[in-house]
Amino acid sequence: MQTEATRDAVARNLLPIMRVIGEDHRWTMEERLAAYGVPGAGVAVIEGGELAWAGGFGVREQGGATPVDEHTMFMGASTSKPITAFLILQHVERGLLDLDVDVNRYLERWQLPESEFTRRYPVTLRHCLSHKAGLTVNGWPCRRRNEPVGTLFDLLGGTPVSGQPPVTVDKTPGGTERYSGGGFVIAEMLLEDVTGRTFDSLAEELIFEPLGMKHTTYRNPLPERFHACVASGHDATGAMHAGGWLVSPERGAGGIFTTAADYARFMIATRDAFLGRKGALLRRDLAQQMLSRQGAGLFGLGWRSVGDGPTRRMNHGGSNDGYQSETNLYLDSGDGAAVFTNAVAGIVLENEILNGVADLQGWADYMVTPRKARAVPAEEHWRYVGEYRIVSGVEMPSMRVYVEDGVLKSAIETMRVSGMPIYIDDEGNLFNRYTRFLSKVCYGMDGRARKLTAYEASSSAVLSAERD
Repeated sequence: MQTEATRDAVARNLLPIMRVIGEDHRWTMEERLAAYGVPGAGVAVIEGGELAWAGGFGVREQGGATPVDEHTMFMGASTSKPITAFLILQHVERGLLDLDVDVNRYLERWQLPESEFTRRYPVTLRHCLSHKAGLTVNGWPCRRRNEPVGTLFDLLGGTPVSGQPPVTVDKTPGGTERYSGGGFVIAEMLLEDVTGRTFDSLAEELIFEPLGMKHTTYRNPLPERFHACVASGHDATGAMHAGGWLVSPERGAGGIFTTAADYARFMIATRDAFLGRKGALLRRDLAQQMLSRQGAGLFGLGWRSVGDGPTRRMNHGGSNDGYQSETNLYLDSGDGAAVFTNAVAGIVLENEILNGVADLQGWADYMVTPRKARAVPAEEHWRYVGEYRIVSGVEMPSMRVYVEDGVLKSAIETMRVSGMPIYIDDEGNLFNRYTRFLSKVCYGMDGRARKLTAYEASSSAVLSAERD
């Protein structure tokens, strides 16, 4: 694909997240921005391991006239995490850190409290970066620009300004995967303690400047030179946040401001290191660890590692109260894309954009095979209704399946795509039309669902929940 031809192709080819047999939906970018009330989107397309095109659609704020372009910055939220992991690995390469040593050996200003779970299995950086540390706290709320923002001590200690309880270990490190921003805040503090440098300056010197990521920063407050470049964030109602953008207290876990083009440069650099290319910013064996699943689950170190062989891809998304993003890059072909949006409703739009790029580039094992879909019949609702205890995948304790207005739905507290109608396909898989997951059901002797396991297109389990 070539520059403007790429832009035009992307703009005309948005596809449903979950395709249904008998339907042939294909939308334009303009149609879907309007449908979801998302002001704008930044998109970068990677082809053969090189940046093929980057630019934008829509505007930087609802009702405004300034268009989103290649230099428009978005809050990247959790897309911060792979960069933090890359920084840690660079310091492993320099001999300053060991992935498999108790983090408390490096931490000087704060110590992770000992618990019954850590006495035998101490928390390590490998655990933190792969979400297997048994740590609490998924993430911290963003603040408006004029509101107080917690320090690292506030976040880890759970002071009132943090808005969350303390970061602790409440299950065995090295066990099941549970997403936790707490591990990346620990990594951020640890890096500063070991180097005597600020986290943001390390990222600039070792990653952003070498890669030419001129519109990317972790600095807070946001440097004035970037103020004119930032897209305003919009909440779940579509209203713009006062002050335009938000502030994240968790820089290493969710505080990055970046562009789709800059982030694509980082994705390409990660793949170059994985392939052992000359001039890469990280040693090959460390990059390969980064992009290899750390036991059961989907996470490597920072990145999710989805699929195997020619279908293997690095993936990560970002989500907060004003911005949504999603990124994918295939390690074999070097094809992929990064999408950043400036509204909560972008959580659906971003995946329709990526499905369109996947269709154009022929991404292997990405789009879910079209299903025959039917609503779960009312006479079968009893099989599924109830509370399910989440045993792996996310920090939340439970998932609820319930009936509303005669329709079977599911919800996980605080999840942004929640409360959606449940459908069932010919193979008995459950799904909704706004995520890429199929849920397989294990039934008890009484015919009721006992266990639900959600899988991505690659058949990798992303969440498991059981009924007691």
